[in-house]
Amino acid sequence: MSTLQRRRVNRAGSDSSGTELSPVVTAEQLADNVKNNASNAEGNKYKGQDADDDDDSFTVGKRVAYDPEEAKLQGDYSIPKLTLMEEVLLMGLKDREGHLSFWNDNISYALRGCILIELALRGKIRMLDDSARKRFDVSERLVEVIDGSKTGEVLLDETLQLMKNDEPLTVANWIDLLSGETWNLMKINYQLKQVRERLAKGLVDKGVLRTEMKNFFLFDMATHPVADSTCKEAIKRRILSVLVSRNMELEYNDFFPKTTSFALIRTVALICSAYGANVLENVLASLDFDKRDRAIGRSDEILAQFAQYPFKLDAESEYGISINLNREVTDEIEDLSGHDLQLEVVAGVIEVFSRMDLLL
Repeated sequence: MSTLQRRRVNRAGSDSSGTELSPVVTAEQLADNVKNNASNAEGNKYKGQDADDDDDSFTVGKRVAYDPEEAKLQGDYSIPKLTLMEEVLLMGLKDREGHLSFWNDNISYALRGCILIELALRGKIRMLDDSARKRFDVSERLVEVIDGSKTGEVLLDETLQLMKNDEPLTVANWIDLLSGETWNLMKINYQLKQVRERLAKGLVDKGVLRTEMKNFFLFDMATHPVADSTCKEAIKRRILSVLVSRNMELEYNDFFPKTTSFALIRTVALICSAYGANVLENVLASLDFDKRDRAIGRSDEILAQFAQYPFKLDAESEYGISINLNREVTDEIEDLSGHDLQLEVVAGVIEVFSRMDLLL
């Protein structure tokens, strides 16, 4: 018994040679040590995380992660709120009924051309830089992708992905493929589905339209009446300033800010696209017969001027309407130099619009 007691004393204090020994640890002490070690490890983890967060941007109240492409799009004030396709569709929609004319066969084809114009004006595509291209009409020249980053618009991103994954094709070929007008069964899946409905839903998200269900005798159909008439009226005034006024002057607003790049080219493309889509008559309906006839004649002139590249900006208007348009467009192109190949795409699409009656 005494031997056991001596051993315990020695183990708690020192051995026979005087060396310090570890004290005896009971079960309760061991449990307390484990609990304290776990608490210290948890505290050190958050302490180390706070130290790392000073170097990174992980602090309370800030986002953990972000999409750099999304941040770039949000800070780009050179792009208007509505795309060219949405503006053309809005011109074709009936304000109260909320649907397009059932007899309009041109608008679907024209909207595909608007997609190419929008991509070109955003710097995503351009004509293939080949000196031999000038032997062909602008609509028969090859198009290439120069920037495959996202645009934030579903239809534009979908088209851009198709163009990235294929060889360069002509402007006319791409409009045909996106419209489903092709005999090539290998590329029949290039057709964009439900373009008008998807554009209308995009306008609903932007607060311009609203959605209603209406009964058409045998079936119900979703319609999209105009919710914000100020947006549509602003687009009409921008078109009429070119087709009616002697000296055109663009009107800017929240949907079409003054910082918009290619503002005049966009307006010209809008007029040509609306003309090709057979919705320009809706804009001119409020004019008397004489003014409407002169506006349509001026539209024909603009279509002929911009269906070639370089644009025919030395031609004078026979109607005395928007006589300063050529000079203003010339100044805009000079200020935004270096985009000739992108503007060729715009001219190629407008050339397709100029002969749509022969195509459809």
